[in-house]
Amino acid sequence: MPSSTQTPLVLLVDIALPEAEGVGAAFIKRLGGFHVVLVGWFEVPEQTTAAQARDQFNDEMEEALQAVADRMREAGAAVETRLVFTGDRLQTMERLSSEIDSDAMLLARPHEAIERILVTLRGWPHAERIAQVVARLIGGDAATVRLLRVQAADEEEGGVLSFVANKLAEAGVAEDAIAIEQLVADDPAQAILEQARRHDLVVMGASEPSRHDVWFGAIPERIATNASVPVMVVRARQDTASTAA
Repeated sequence: MPSSTQTPLVLLVDIALPEAEGVGAAFIKRLGGFHVVLVGWFEVPEQTTAAQARDQFNDEMEEALQAVADRMREAGAAVETRLVFTGDRLQTMERLSSEIDSDAMLLARPHEAIERILVTLRGWPHAERIAQVVARLIGGDAATVRLLRVQAADEEEGGVLSFVANKLAEAGVAEDAIAIEQLVADDPAQAILEQARRHDLVVMGASEPSRHDVWFGAIPERIATNASVPVMVVRARQDTASTAA
């Protein structure tokens, strides 16, 4: 678990209501280092406005959302909640993330355990923050981290994988739990999706630095939408982003 002196990172976590699947014990036990903003979203049916859906389902959805929040609080997580009625999950999460200035967002999907974490890295703007978020997720528990960079044949890796591996080790992650790999692929998103099937969680950086208020470019959106496992998107910060090259 994280030290009590660490400043909690703000993590936006979404759950689909009313089923509220995707935030089970495996995730909850890893959230002690985060301030969780739990977003319960109800998909607005076609030919129904968000206001109409809220009028009809608000009490039922609020009860389902608070039940999940209570389980998180019982496990020691600091939690606040937001209930939204929307037809566009990613757009809503992106908007809320910018509004609350979150460090990362978790697009939850049902999964039994979080033991094999796939971290995809493209460049430096997110590197240090990704290492910080992953270290908080792991805490003192056993987990493996695979650092992956998918690149074109003529690209150079530039040292970002070793940089993040060193940061994780400095944060207390066992060195033998960290693996580094580079892949060459014409379709990076598809290559990452194929690798994701063998893991329990994908962690990746947002598409642009946070000053642009953009999270999802073409590749991150494909992964977030199509991955079969939960996906965490980490936001770069100007005060922590490495400028190394």
